[in-house]
Amino acid sequence: MDYQNISDEFIKEYPDYKSDVANFTEYLEKYWKNSLTGEPFRILLKGIDVEFILKSLIYNVEEVKRYKSKTKAKRYATVIGQLFSFVRKNTDIANTELYDAISFNRLRENSYMKRMMSYIEKSDMLAGVVEQEALSSTQAEELLRWANEQLDGQEWEDSTGFRKAMAALGIKMMMLYGITYRELRKLKWENYDNCYGFITVNGFELRLPPKLTTQMQNMKKFVYEKEIRNEQGLLFVDRSGEPWAEITSYSGIPDYLGALLGITSVTSVIKYGIRQLLKAGISDSAIKKITGANEKIIQGCLMYDDEELKQIINNKIVKAEFYYDF
Repeated sequence: MDYQNISDEFIKEYPDYKSDVANFTEYLEKYWKNSLTGEPFRILLKGIDVEFILKSLIYNVEEVKRYKSKTKAKRYATVIGQLFSFVRKNTDIANTELYDAISFNRLRENSYMKRMMSYIEKSDMLAGVVEQEALSSTQAEELLRWANEQLDGQEWEDSTGFRKAMAALGIKMMMLYGITYRELRKLKWENYDNCYGFITVNGFELRLPPKLTTQMQNMKKFVYEKEIRNEQGLLFVDRSGEPWAEITSYSGIPDYLGALLGITSVTSVIKYGIRQLLKAGISDSAIKKITGANEKIIQGCLMYDDEELKQIINNKIVKAEFYYDF
């Protein structure tokens, strides 16, 4: 067993995390004077604690000044936490204290993320406030896989199974169209065209992908057969037909996100959807109308360091009138 193999396997599963893992590796190599293979490496893994990882964050913020924003520092903390969750699942190395601290909810006094965020929020060297980042492509793929499992299984008779299926439906619409939770709650079955596979959101007829069309058809059939109704004909309800409440926790989405990805922010899912709309070249004003998102959220989705976005923008610019005469 060696560190290189573990980190390579982790990056293979989570390619978006490569730079943060490299930054942690640099700290390891600098301060662990022993080998990163064999028995010395096992000793290291057994002894690493939250304080050690916190010092690696401080090193990257204060010594080499690699992270300059609170949001980027939080991302680093999240990634390294996931790295050690990966170690826990894929090795026989015991480090109960660290593993438990990482798995604890961040509100617990001795949780890993509470310690990390305490430093991040107080640091004068980190700019801005901690913003919720959009899902990475790896997280999106994992979440989409989970959502399809809930909707394809059709084990919806009990309240828990139905709650998961409704949450999965909401998540898929957020990921696909960037729709806010507030707008999801307004959708009615009459907005859904069962024949042609459209759903109308804020006056826009949005085409559903084939898989989602089938899932919606199955859900509508189940809802109508079981008479899971409410007076307003709202789409997103619980098993008794009660509409989703204003707080997102009622839908169960934050709980499922937390269990699956270690995050509880619905905003991260919405931002992922909005980023896809931006990449498709849809204007900010149209996005605002479709999604119900405010200007701040939309601006927070702009990907200044995203190479793919740069290519998309430049591909569109060359189509401008008189481009080659400028």
